[in-house]
Amino acid sequence: MRTIVRGICAILLLTATLMPCTSWAANINLNSHRWDTSGLYTLGSESGTPASCPMKLRPLGQCGNSGTDEGEDCPYQLTLPPLTIQLPKQFRLLEKTMKELQSLKEVVNKLKSGCQECRGARGSGVLGHQQSDQIQRDAGEEVKLDLARQEVQTGSSQEDRGDRMVPGATVDGTGPGQGSILGKITPSPSTMQEMQVKLNKMSASLRNARSHITSLQGRLEKLNLLNMDNVQAMVERQVENLTGVVNKLSSTCTNQCAVQNSPQFILAPQDCSDYNVLEVRKNGVYRVTPAPRNGTFEVFCDMESFGGGWTVIQQRLDGSVSFNRTWAEYKKGFGNISRGGEFWLGNDHIHLLTKAKDMILRIELEDFEGVREYAKYDQFYVSNEFLLYRLSVSGYSGTAGNAISFNKHFNHDQKFFSTPDRDNDMYPSGNCGAYYSSGWWFDACMSANLNGKYYHKRYKGVRNGIFWGTWHNMSTEYYPTNYRQAFKTVKMMIRPKNYAP
Repeated sequence: MRTIVRGICAILLLTATLMPCTSWAANINLNSHRWDTSGLYTLGSESGTPASCPMKLRPLGQCGNSGTDEGEDCPYQLTLPPLTIQLPKQFRLLEKTMKELQSLKEVVNKLKSGCQECRGARGSGVLGHQQSDQIQRDAGEEVKLDLARQEVQTGSSQEDRGDRMVPGATVDGTGPGQGSILGKITPSPSTMQEMQVKLNKMSASLRNARSHITSLQGRLEKLNLLNMDNVQAMVERQVENLTGVVNKLSSTCTNQCAVQNSPQFILAPQDCSDYNVLEVRKNGVYRVTPAPRNGTFEVFCDMESFGGGWTVIQQRLDGSVSFNRTWAEYKKGFGNISRGGEFWLGNDHIHLLTKAKDMILRIELEDFEGVREYAKYDQFYVSNEFLLYRLSVSGYSGTAGNAISFNKHFNHDQKFFSTPDRDNDMYPSGNCGAYYSSGWWFDACMSANLNGKYYHKRYKGVRNGIFWGTWHNMSTEYYPTNYRQAFKTVKMMIRPKNYAP
């Protein structure tokens, strides 16, 4: 092979000596492009000045008329008299593919930086690593394609210089005017097939990269939309809708139902008011069934105070029971209900009672000076555990003041239940239940807390005791060094809104 190449070079020199070309002008036009060692190169002068040899690079036949991109499927001929080298038609397609690869690489780099920022902002470690690995694999494929391009371009530049034969090319000795030695050099079918395979692989890699980019862009859009502010706003809207439905249903019941005075209509008492119909007039522990499928449970009934029929849900008497309890304990209830002592009925039981009937809430408070006051609310409802026992309370009347809805900054209505081990309050940087050692419907944090620590006298320090923010002498507690108000007894009890003694 080396001998043949040397022979061809010798003939070229002899021909150049015998056929001087001083008046020839370079006429190289490949769709306004030129080929050099990394692509297109200009042979001769740009302005058409005389050149030493008539080297021409032009399309073979008519191109650009098939409806495709101009020059995409055109084979090219490189004329170096007396040689004519036919280049494969994929050379034009390869250049276009390289441009698409460069543009795609820029998009991938931008997307990669966006993914890294998104992963750092939201801590989505697993998803970010998968996306990064996918981008790295795509970048690896692009690097391989760049290497393949450099290899093909290096081979093509060597063809243009005439230093060696086209890899896999053959010498055709039927060229015009050159007998059996000089003629037309054409690539072999195997070389063209290999180049076609490479182009197919590059096209497939481009399609895969585009699909991955589209997928990653969709994920980024979802991550931008999905943030805690949007989630919280969505939950608030859902809760407002549910509250509106409940209030609408309550408003439709304008007429009070007639009280059944005959015990034959009471199949199973739902609350303590049903025992009043059964002519029970004594305080004590009774069993109620607000929802048959949830079974029965014991409650303490106040049948003597304020018309009777009250179901007591909380009672504080002497501090014998600690209310610094866990979520599970507040869920089931705790204390000495069987002996009428201190207790919390349980959030599940309170939910069932307020779900069965429209309830009113009455709160009785007494301090160690003997001052007794009350607060009454015409609407009282506690949601289930799935909604975190959300409190709905309104319609205040009484003498103790409306500490439940003190102002817009301290409003326990529509707040979730929190405990020392479950933070559902509105305080952004801490757990009100842990700080005040109790379970309650904290805002951020409170204007009332009837489950605080029981103190037998006034105290100083953290206001973690039983607290009612509208008590008559509460203005003396504004300074942290002052004594805190202590309460002797507290009782929370509910009764149906349409109850008649």
